[in-house]
Amino acid sequence: MSSNWLMRIPKTYPLAFGMVFSTFKTSFSDLLVQTTVEKRDEIDWRRNAAFASFGCFYLGGVQYLLYVPIFKRFFPTAGEFSSLTLKQKFNHKRGMKETAAQVGLDQFVHHPLMYFPVFYATKEIVTNPENPDLKRAIIDDYFKTNFKEDMLALWKIWIPSTVLNFTFMPLWGRIPWVASTSLIWTCILSMMRGGEAGLKDEVIGPGVSGVSDSLMGGTYRPRTCPVEMDSHLSHITVSASGMDKIGMVARMCKGVSDAGGNITMSKMTRLGNQFVMMMHVNYDHEKVRHLDLLESIRNNSEELVVKINKLQPRSTGLRQSSGQQMTFKVSCRGPDTPGFTAAITDVLAKHSVSIEMLDTNVVLESDGSRSFWLDIEGIERKMGLFSDEDVEALDKDLKAIKNKEGNPLSRVNLKVARKENTHTS
Repeated sequence: MSSNWLMRIPKTYPLAFGMVFSTFKTSFSDLLVQTTVEKRDEIDWRRNAAFASFGCFYLGGVQYLLYVPIFKRFFPTAGEFSSLTLKQKFNHKRGMKETAAQVGLDQFVHHPLMYFPVFYATKEIVTNPENPDLKRAIIDDYFKTNFKEDMLALWKIWIPSTVLNFTFMPLWGRIPWVASTSLIWTCILSMMRGGEAGLKDEVIGPGVSGVSDSLMGGTYRPRTCPVEMDSHLSHITVSASGMDKIGMVARMCKGVSDAGGNITMSKMTRLGNQFVMMMHVNYDHEKVRHLDLLESIRNNSEELVVKINKLQPRSTGLRQSSGQQMTFKVSCRGPDTPGFTAAITDVLAKHSVSIEMLDTNVVLESDGSRSFWLDIEGIERKMGLFSDEDVEALDKDLKAIKNKEGNPLSRVNLKVARKENTHTS
C-alpha cells in the first residue's frame, strides 16, 4: 500500500513533486561534491543555494512545462509511444520520428540556449545579489569560455538518458527520471563550475561574487613564511639546476638531511632536459655548523649548478606590526599570450601591493589549445593604506587589462581579505 501511495504522488502532483525532488536532489549533489570530493572544512552555503535555486525553479518547474505540456502539444504521440512494447515502438514510425525530434530539440536547442544560460544567470544572481553582471556571466563565462566544454560533458550523460526517457517513460515520469539521472550530472556540474561560485561570507570589498571575472571579498588561508615564523633558527635558500637524471632530487635532499637541515618550502620542476630546484632550508645553528651543511649539500650535488644564500627576516620597509592587514589574491586565466604577467604585476606595483608569491603555468587543454594560468598572493605595503575605493580602483585597473583590445584573458579574479598579522620587526 505504501508503494502505491508513493507512486500516486508524482502522478497526482507532477509539477510540485518535480520541483521539491529537484531542489533536494540538486542541493544534495553539491553538498556531496563539497564534502567528499573537494573535502571542504566549511560548507559553501551560498554556492549550494545557487544550485538549489536552479534545481527548484528550472529543473523542476521549467523543464516540466517543456517536457510535458509543451512537448505533448507539439508531439501528439509522446504519451502513447512510451506505453508501447519494444516491438510496437519499432513499427511506430511517427512515434520514432517524434521521439528523435524531442531529443534533438532538447539537446541541441533547449540545453545550449536555455538551460546553461539560466544556470549561469542563477549562479550570478545568488552569489552576487547586489550587483549581478548577467551579460558577463552568460556571454563571457558561458558562450565565449565554457560553451564547448560544458556541452560535450552534458551530451555524454544526457543524450543516452534523454533517448531512454522520451522512449520509455510516461509523461508524468519524465521529470523524476531527469531528476534521478541529474544526481550524477549535478555532481559533474558542481565539480566543473561550482568552484567558481565559492565565496565565504566575511566580506570586505565593495562587491561580492565568486563567479569568474569579478571582485571577491572574504578570507582565505594566507601564505606564511618560515623565516619570520622560526626566527630562532638559521635559514638558507638552495637553488640548483642540471641535466635531468633520476635520483638527483633524492641526493640533494639527502645532503640537507644528513647535515641536520630541514626542507620546508620548495619548488622543483623539469624544464626541457634540465631539472630546476629551489628550496628553503632551516637549521639550528647551535647544533649544525653552517659550513658543514653547505659542504654536505655540494657533495651530494656534484652534477648540479648550486647557489646558496643566507636569509634574514624581511627588512624592505613593509610595516609588520600587529593588527589586520589587507591581503590580495589575483587569479588570471586565458589563452597563452605574451605580456600578461608584466601587465598584471605592473598594476600591482602601481597600487603598492607587495607580491608574496607568484605562480604561472601553461596548461594544455583537451581540445589542444594552451591556457595561461597566473596566481599571485600579495599584501598591502602599509596597513591601513587601502580603503574600499582603493580596492575598487585596483580591481578596475586589473579588469582594464582583460578588456583591452587584443587581450584574450577570459578571467581576472581579485580576492581581498584581512588577516591577523602578529609578526613584528
